[in-house]
Amino acid sequence: MQPLHRVAVFALSLVATIPVAACSSSAAVAANSDACGLVTQHDIAKAFGFREAVEHKTVLRDAGNAAGVINERCQVFAYTGAKPTSSAERRANVRSGTGAEINIETWVSDSGPSAEVWLANFPKKLSSLRSHAKARFINGPLSGFAYNPPRFGAEASIGFQGSIGVARQLRDLWWVRSSASLIKVDAVGQKGKSLAGPVKALMATIVPGVL
Repeated sequence: MQPLHRVAVFALSLVATIPVAACSSSAAVAANSDACGLVTQHDIAKAFGFREAVEHKTVLRDAGNAAGVINERCQVFAYTGAKPTSSAERRANVRSGTGAEINIETWVSDSGPSAEVWLANFPKKLSSLRSHAKARFINGPLSGFAYNPPRFGAEASIGFQGSIGVARQLRDLWWVRSSASLIKVDAVGQKGKSLAGPVKALMATIVPGVL
């Protein structure tokens, strides 16, 4: 029979070698509101055809709030050349075709007791976002059009594109009503460059990861 201290050491060594994924199966199926945790800054820069990217994440509503929703925003500016340090410099990059911006905002239902609040408010939020996009891109200053981006497993999606001056703008929405999950993407780039292509490349990973 082995001494007790050897058995204990052996048991601890087994625990240490268990893969992390095997211990976190519940986390793997939990709602994920961190869109930019699913892609790297390099991925974003490459998608837009640039070399660098600077990222800023904001948690607008954290878990446990009375609204019952986790709401996060990820803002990324992709560029080539000197790093822009102000909004004026970023606008100059967009005008010259050496920069583009993408903002990804996510809403996922909290697992706490207030989740029912968000589930009840979700249809109104979705309707508001769609109406605002239509007012800006179709009936507003951008004089653009609506289109259907790939769903990537979401229940539904809708997109809008338009331009003003030398800048092209895009807004895409993806959602799942049953889970009250929603993604909004805004992108801005030079009018002569595609936004739908880079956004599509990134959201092929992000949409399934969030929704």
